[in-house]
Order: sequence, then C-alpha cells, then structure tokens
Amino acid sequence: MLAAYILLISIVSLLSTRATPEIWGYYMAEGGSNYPITHWENVIGRSKSADINIPLASVSNNHALLIRSDEERWIIKDLGSSNGTDVNGYRLDPAKKYYVGPGDRIGIGGVMSTVTPPSLEEARNNKYMRRLDKEPVAPWKILIAITVFQMMTIVQLVLGMGDEITAGALLSIVLLSALMWAYVMFFKSMGSKGFEMEMIAFFMSTVNLAVTASFDPAIVFKEFIAIVIGVFLMIFMCLVLRDLDRTKKIKPVLIGLSIAAMLINLIFGDAKFGATNWIRIGGVSMQPSELVKLAFILIGAGTLEELYDKRDTYIYAVFSLFCLGCLALMSDFGTALIFFATYLVVSFLRSGDLSRMTLTGVAAAAMGFIVLKFKPYIASRFDAWGHVWEPEYMNDLGYQQTRTMSFGAGGGLLGLGAGNGSLKDVGASNTDLVFGFVMEEWGFVIAVLLVLCIATLSFFAVMSIMAGRSTFYTILACGAATMFLVQTMLNVFGAIDFFPLTGVTFPFVSTGGTSLMTSWAMLAYFKAADMRRDASLAVRKED
Repeated sequence: MLAAYILLISIVSLLSTRATPEIWGYYMAEGGSNYPITHWENVIGRSKSADINIPLASVSNNHALLIRSDEERWIIKDLGSSNGTDVNGYRLDPAKKYYVGPGDRIGIGGVMSTVTPPSLEEARNNKYMRRLDKEPVAPWKILIAITVFQMMTIVQLVLGMGDEITAGALLSIVLLSALMWAYVMFFKSMGSKGFEMEMIAFFMSTVNLAVTASFDPAIVFKEFIAIVIGVFLMIFMCLVLRDLDRTKKIKPVLIGLSIAAMLINLIFGDAKFGATNWIRIGGVSMQPSELVKLAFILIGAGTLEELYDKRDTYIYAVFSLFCLGCLALMSDFGTALIFFATYLVVSFLRSGDLSRMTLTGVAAAAMGFIVLKFKPYIASRFDAWGHVWEPEYMNDLGYQQTRTMSFGAGGGLLGLGAGNGSLKDVGASNTDLVFGFVMEEWGFVIAVLLVLCIATLSFFAVMSIMAGRSTFYTILACGAATMFLVQTMLNVFGAIDFFPLTGVTFPFVSTGGTSLMTSWAMLAYFKAADMRRDASLAVRKED
C-alpha cells in the first residue's frame, strides 16, 4: 500500500504539472502572416514539420534555422536552401550564423519577413501564465511515506533473516533515508520544487538495498556508497548541463574517453556469465560499458544546428558502430541491444527519417545473425528461448529462467517476506533475474510498480518534447528513456522467457555499483528536460 501510494503521488504530480509554452517573439512575414515563436530553436521551411511553416514552392522544405541565444538575441542560419536566405539584402553564407534583430528584413525564398519581440503586455502575460502553472506536489508526504517504507523494510529484514542480517546492512538503509531527507531539504532551501523523479529513484534504491541485503548482507554498504556517488554525479551533471555551449564542447573529450574505456575493457576484461564486460582495479570490479552509456546519449544529442550538420551525424554513426563492435567482441549481447535501440531513437530524433531507421535495422539484423554464428554462447541463449521447460533445457540453459518463474510465482501478490525466498540461491538472481527475486520476496504488486516507475520517467521524457528549450535536452531525455525502457524490458522479459536471457540489469534495482551509479547519473538527463518552474537543477533560476 505504501509503495502504491508513493508511486501514485509521484506519477500524478509528474504527469499533471506541465510547463506552459511561452511566446518568445513573432516571425512576421509579408502578406500579414504572423507566426508566434514558442521554441528556442526553430526550423523555417515549406515542410509541414517545420516550426515556422511557409507553404511556398520558392521555400525549401528545411530552409533556415532561427535560434535564440543565451543573450536573448536571435540568430539565423541558412540550411543550404535552393533560393538562399538574405538579411537586409545580403546573401547569407550557409556555413555561418548571423544575428538579426527587430527591423532587420529577412528574405526566405523571396518572402520578406522580420523578427519582433513580444509586446510588454505579452511578456507580462507569459510571467502571469507561468505563475498559474500547477506547481509540483510538496515532497513531504512522499518523503514520509518512503521513510516509513524504509523502516518497515528494516523490520522485514530482521524478522525474515534473524541473525543472518548484519547491522551494517540495516544501517545502510537508515543512511539512505538520511541522504534522501538531506537532499530534499538542501535543494528545497535553494528554491527547488520538483522532486518526483528523485523520489522514484530513492524508492527503487530502497528496494535495491533490500534485495542486496537478502542476497548478501556484506555488500549492502557498498551499494549505499554507489548510491551516494550516483546522487552527487547526477547533481554535478545537472550543473554542467546548465551551460549548453560548455556541454557541447566536452563531446570530443567524451568520445576519446569512451573509446579508451571500451578498448581497455576488450584488452583487460574478465569474463562473467559468458560476457567479457568487467574489469578489476585493485579489489573493485566495474563495467566500463555502463559508464559509456552516459557518454553515448550525450554524444548523440545535438542542437538543431548540429542536427543539420552531416559531419556531426557521421561522427555519431561511426562512434555508435565502434561501441556496438566492441560489445559484440565482448559477447555482451544485451548491452549491445540497448545501445542499438538508443541509437535508432536518437537517430530518428536527429533526422526524422524513418526509411533510414528501417535500413539501419535491417543491417543490424544481418550483423546480429553473423554474431550468433560466431558467438556460440549467445546462440545457445537463443536456442533455449521459448523452450526452457523442455527436459533438455530445464536443468541446463533454462535453469535460471525456470527457477525464476517458479519461485517468483510462489511469492504471490504480496511476497514471502524479505529473506524468505529460495531464488537467492540461484546465480545472478540479484542482478539479471532481480524481477523474479522481487516477485518472490516482495510480491508481484511491488515488482509491477517498479516497472511502472521506469515507464513513468520515460513517459515524462516524451511529454517534455513540446515544452523543451532545445532539441539537445529533448534528445538527452528521450535517449535516457530508451535506455531505461529497453534495459527493463530485457531484464524482465529475459527472466520470464519472453526473450532470451541477455544478462542486463534492472535500472536502480539490480545489485551492482556501476549500474546503480549510472542509473542515478542518467536521471540528470530527465532533469535537464524538465521545464516546470523551479523544478530542474539543470535550469538556472533566471531562465
């Protein structure tokens, strides 16, 4: 009941408080056409998908870009149109950008126009409408509910595990509660109001610690440290994302670091469960591909100007191909699928070209068949798919899935209680099979609510498209949503034999420090797309 209450309040607040689009100016064309400008980045063209649609044959489908700078000035850039773009009679060089202001005459395919600011009354109305926006729900009820859930979790662990549970494991849950309260109180004092995403993440992280405590109490504190690092990494990334120009400049650095991480993994990686995706530094194991996920999304994101730059598109395509090739060599089929699905979505958001996505998908399918031919471990997983209950697979390749389904079903709606399950004796039950683990000990209801948490974050990312400041932030959120959704689907469907078991984690819930840190850090991409007033750490208050 507490879990349902926590999620219900978070979902209702997150999905019902939308940012009202504001009018930043007007694009006034000859003949009386008047186009309100509601985005920081706008395409001018004949295409119906253009933000400023001029349906004339002399205007190219995507003719020019009109961009609002951080100094609140307008910039125009020709996109290599057939008839060109003029400003005050001067033909623009497509390779350059130009500032325009009120009174400057802009020629688009022979159609003269100008950009005007909103009137004083409209500017006041924008501020007034912003104040009328429904504010995010106050976090205190959710905080109290999660805290009670955490205390009851401690009681469950003590009653269910007895002497097996350690003081360190219980203390980690108490410290997580303290971290949650400190985070909200600090940023609330700084004027922030929207904490639904973080509350969902704290709730899921509580289940993570409970699962880890039941599986191995000795490593729970390590999981808590990973959460702390993830929270601070998310805050740091939000602050970095505030400056779009700075964020764009670090993309080449991220490409270099990602390539180095993948190569180090290939050369020095250790094999676990058939995939060579782990490296050991001292006494610590980590998955470099998890951290590369953060870079992969950010490198694929771009402003409208970058989306029309073929060089930028080619760089992302080559980088994606390199990552997928490395993951194939590591036999990490699950992570390769996550990267590929994200590449398809990001590429579509960049180009809007469905035919290109189809061709890419066909080519990837061909590559997949080649990988299956030369990677017998991956091929064997596909052989067992849909046949795990057959005698030849039940106690071999289907062992994990048959036990997951059997023990998971035994938990019923409400579960057997923390520490009372049998699935913890099966390999990877706290990582790749964690959905079944939660079903057995915590019940089917909470297992489904965890899936709904990921779906809620993903749906919010799609909703943010209309009010987004920049395509850069929109693509970040949708890329992160794709990774979360595909990763969750592979984890859940793999555990119950709807799909081959690919060995990927459930975001926030599966045990694993690198995965947990990455999940928290990726939350910054959702926060960056949150345009609700005072709701995002990645948006300056004056914006």
